[in-house]
Amino acid sequence: MIAKASLTALSRLARLLAVGLGGALALPAFGNAALAQDISIYFVGCAAPTGFHGYLARGAEEAGKNLGVKVTYIYPDQLTIPNQVQKIEEAIAAKANGIALCEFAEDAAYADVAARAKEAGIAFGSAAAPPAGSQVRNPNDFFLFRTGSDEKAAGALTAQRLIKMGVKGGVVVGDQQPGDATCRDRADSEIAALKAAGIKAEFLELTMDPGQQSEALFNYLRKNPDTAAATSVCDVIDGFLTAKADSGRNDLILTGYDIVAQSLAAIKDGRQAFTIDQQQFWRGYMPVLLLTHYLKYGLIEANYFLTGPTVVDASNVDRVAALVKQGYR
Repeated sequence: MIAKASLTALSRLARLLAVGLGGALALPAFGNAALAQDISIYFVGCAAPTGFHGYLARGAEEAGKNLGVKVTYIYPDQLTIPNQVQKIEEAIAAKANGIALCEFAEDAAYADVAARAKEAGIAFGSAAAPPAGSQVRNPNDFFLFRTGSDEKAAGALTAQRLIKMGVKGGVVVGDQQPGDATCRDRADSEIAALKAAGIKAEFLELTMDPGQQSEALFNYLRKNPDTAAATSVCDVIDGFLTAKADSGRNDLILTGYDIVAQSLAAIKDGRQAFTIDQQQFWRGYMPVLLLTHYLKYGLIEANYFLTGPTVVDASNVDRVAALVKQGYR
């Protein structure tokens, strides 16, 4: 146990360091919350803790248990910027020590509420993708950290895998949510990498309705019989699997994003080549760990924490499927 005098000295040192940092991000004062291990962290999610977002919530919850801190998961009933900002304000009003945000909009949408959190002495971090291609944290970033997958790298990785597989003919990249910047990064990056390798690649705007996806892709394949591969960048693979079956194109290479039961089954039986995984459990776990270590020890990660992209294919699908059943993948 650290003696009381030592704690006082440590607190004084923290204050001196904070003053000495000037314009840099100030270290937290090692206050009673950190020392008493009653740190309260609010995880402001994008949706209810089910499906994809259930893994984020599970990660945050497990980190809280392992670190001995209180974690509260809250989310808007409908995901809009005003609704999510309201939830952040709810966390500020609850006097949270730290807030982790499932950021889905541009940074500017959170600038004002981030400033209010800072004024209240609350550590504020992002549980979403860092700026594509960034590694070292921008010292002017109002987020203490960013934890997520590099989506442009994910698109390039998909292209590289297809090239390595020796794909011949065209590749169609279907985006079910063209207004989503994350998915557009995936699509644009894949198309650019394929074109750079001399492979024809086209963007196909789709909807979130699996039936409409299937019909649109079926019609595309009929008009473009030289198409060798198709990528789903912003929804489950269902519509693509149906189009592949209905068109009789057993040779069509399918790729997608994220882990769902349909994808795992399709990878196992060969209908889908691979899926890109962002390991969303880590997107829940790491923000709680990083906030806790900042609040307790003043530690700030110098780089952004990338949870992906990683690949799930025939070589590792069985192991991943087992972890899915346990609630970790």
